[in-house]
Amino acid sequence: MADDFCEVMLLPSTQCDHCRSAQSKLPQRVYVTRGGSVYHRTPHCEGLKDGQRYARWKGHDVHDIESVPRSDVRARLGACEICRPDTPPPPATGRPF
Repeated sequence: MADDFCEVMLLPSTQCDHCRSAQSKLPQRVYVTRGGSVYHRTPHCEGLKDGQRYARWKGHDVHDIESVPRSDVRARLGACEICRPDTPPPPATGRPF
């Protein structure tokens, strides 16, 4: 899905069942810090923790983690490559491993 057009079904994403299904599984709220450059699926993301550790190590301010609507930050921040908040989570398999 890029720019509201589904490349799988070749339809506008608002008319595509594939896109609507995927969108419903995305988090509505994501986690950011005031000084961060990406948003995260959970406040426990290793990428978020690493960013805060790096800022602290460099002597920068470490800001509180805030929960915000995903729609508010998508245009100005990138998505975390570790927790991938713009990708639906994999289906649960029921397996413990």
